[in-house]
Amino acid sequence: MKRKILFIALISLVRFSSVPVFAQGLCNVGGGGFDLLPRAEGCAPLTVNINTTINASSLAYAQEYDGMTDSPTLIRNAKQFTYRGAGTFTILQSANVGGTEVYHCEKVKVYENATPHTEYTSCGGGKIKVVMTKNYVLDAYDQVGIDWGDGSGEHIWNQGESLEIEHIYTNTSVNPTLKVRGIYTSNSACKGGYQWPLTISFQQPLLKNIQIKSVEMTGNGRLLVIYEGLSGISTDVMYSTDGTNYQIGGTKTSGGTQTSNFNLNAAQAYQIKLASKDLCGGKLDSDFVTSMAVKGSSADEKNEISWNKYADNTDFDSYALMRDGIVLQTFDDINTTSFSDEDVQCGDNYEYYIVAKTKTITSTSAPVTVKTTLSSPKAIDQAFVNVVSDGLIEVAATIPGSGTKTNYDLVVERSENGGIFKKVNTLYGEATYQDFDVKVNDSGYCYRLIYQNACGQRAPASEPICSILLKNQSPLLTWNTEKPFLDDIDSYTIIRTGAAGSNDSRNVKLASTFYPDLTKLSDLSFTFQVRADSKNGNYQSFSNSIIYKRDTDIFAPDAFSPNDDGYNDTFEVKAAMFKTFKMSVVNRWGEVIFHSDDITKGWNGMIKGKPAPVGSYIWRIEIVNNLDQTVKKNGTFVLLK
Repeated sequence: MKRKILFIALISLVRFSSVPVFAQGLCNVGGGGFDLLPRAEGCAPLTVNINTTINASSLAYAQEYDGMTDSPTLIRNAKQFTYRGAGTFTILQSANVGGTEVYHCEKVKVYENATPHTEYTSCGGGKIKVVMTKNYVLDAYDQVGIDWGDGSGEHIWNQGESLEIEHIYTNTSVNPTLKVRGIYTSNSACKGGYQWPLTISFQQPLLKNIQIKSVEMTGNGRLLVIYEGLSGISTDVMYSTDGTNYQIGGTKTSGGTQTSNFNLNAAQAYQIKLASKDLCGGKLDSDFVTSMAVKGSSADEKNEISWNKYADNTDFDSYALMRDGIVLQTFDDINTTSFSDEDVQCGDNYEYYIVAKTKTITSTSAPVTVKTTLSSPKAIDQAFVNVVSDGLIEVAATIPGSGTKTNYDLVVERSENGGIFKKVNTLYGEATYQDFDVKVNDSGYCYRLIYQNACGQRAPASEPICSILLKNQSPLLTWNTEKPFLDDIDSYTIIRTGAAGSNDSRNVKLASTFYPDLTKLSDLSFTFQVRADSKNGNYQSFSNSIIYKRDTDIFAPDAFSPNDDGYNDTFEVKAAMFKTFKMSVVNRWGEVIFHSDDITKGWNGMIKGKPAPVGSYIWRIEIVNNLDQTVKKNGTFVLLK
């Protein structure tokens, strides 16, 4: 091995020693002289002027001397040279001074000024991709400046960065001019190369226009996704249960309205998005859409409906809860995810689904069917009774959970003057009963209501509700205090209407008596009525009306027969509108044989325990009326057997 190396070295020595000394380069000979004006370094094309600094009889120059040959091609009396390509060049001067050949060399540095080779691809919409070719031109520069032509400023590319650069134009109605130039940062002789213009022509496909329009989950778990596609653009329809890990449900490349469907779990909510590839291979995801899932259950004759919250509130508009194809309720709050439907009837089936709406899309859940059930029906808790006229009382109730349904039975029970309750009627699909078999001025009536729902379940009887019976118990008006509605009584109001047109109403709070002061009024008679108002403000109930006269009416029979036949056995005087009452019965000799201060206690035809004889008798009455006036009247009657 060592011998081989020595042999090679000897051969090399022999070879190079055969070249004359001046063949090492004429630049080393010296003796000549010239300058390059205005500079010896700059951007191509570079022109240099030769300024000779010696006195010579002949001058010649080689423009691109290789630094080695001793017989270069010379140009006599050359004044300037122009270099159009980049590189480092040597100018050789050959001159004769006093019969001696002299030489001199000057270096010329020319920098690249060509534009780096650049191409672009329109990706769709306003997006383009610029690709620069790596070659000697690009390698010559420190940087490359790209002016996009849209006013966004010049992009500076540095050596070592990716040769692919993307840019998005916001305005695609005009074709901008892109300009590319090389930039030097390491010298001051040449700042950069030519700026080459490139007109951009946009392709129309715009990935951001590929958006979901609607999402619908069917009852069998098939998800239908409707979206606007672009022809030739590959679009994946993707779904995820957690918003992070997505799977592909389908892929299409067609334009226009597209429908993609695939099987999923109808009870599960998903996030759906579109993933599209542009003409440059770039990917863009659409805004995601949340699929909706609804759940339903039933208890206590109401249906509980719930659904998932829509994941994005940016463009959220509302939820629409649908029942049997009709909007049941809408909700503007994105956080509202449940609803209690009480407008249902036991035993009926209802189909619910939820529709989430944003400004641009709709997302519809699969339907769920709920059968309304009831563990045990509740007693009626909304009802009232009202005296309509002298011979009519109206009872009205709200059946729990009935809504607009009528498949129930309502049993009405009645009690008169505190007696036992007896069934008076059964209503079918109705909740208002009119009772004509009443005497509202003589008796008070209480009612209980019992309903049977469509499931065949019978509710407990409601609490009693009672009509208001207004009585004239001179000098007071009185009434009963049993509740006329299934709510607490807030107050009573006395309503007075005079025969001559005067009227007045007075809130007496929870009192059950009223003293009518008529001393300052001129009406001959008045009508009084009581109104009860409920605490919740939902009910009013009116009593019977009574006529209250200023003067006392007195009626005395002209005969009676105390024979124990049960008819007309007692002599009684009837009177109204008085404060006090006194009555005496006198025989033909002027003896008082009977006296009473109680109008309800008449003479039974007995004198000291023995039957009075048949014949004529005199009655005498003394009454103090409502104006505190004493009224005295008398008359005769006959005792018959």
